[in-house]
Amino acid sequence: MLRNKSFVKRTRKGNVVRTVKEHYLRDDIVCGLESCQHATCAQARSDAAQAAPLSATPRDSTTWGPHYLLPDTNALVNQIDIFERPIINDVVVLST
Repeated sequence: MLRNKSFVKRTRKGNVVRTVKEHYLRDDIVCGLESCQHATCAQARSDAAQAAPLSATPRDSTTWGPHYLLPDTNALVNQIDIFERPIINDVVVLST
């Protein structure tokens, strides 16, 4: 999907310049949840031989309930050894 933001601005000299910013959104990347009912995710799960990377029932704690882990970049850079342990599952790594 492509979204365009276009606007007109005036330069210091007084000229008018039209600026267009394009934002591309990919719709072919699946979320990875076992419990997702979206058509694209279901098709990818049926095509792939491997299971979804995120479980349908995430780890539960008494304080927060079922949850997935979304660490920020500083936590990943500074504490990567913790995220490599087998006890840490259902981690969603965000990228830009």
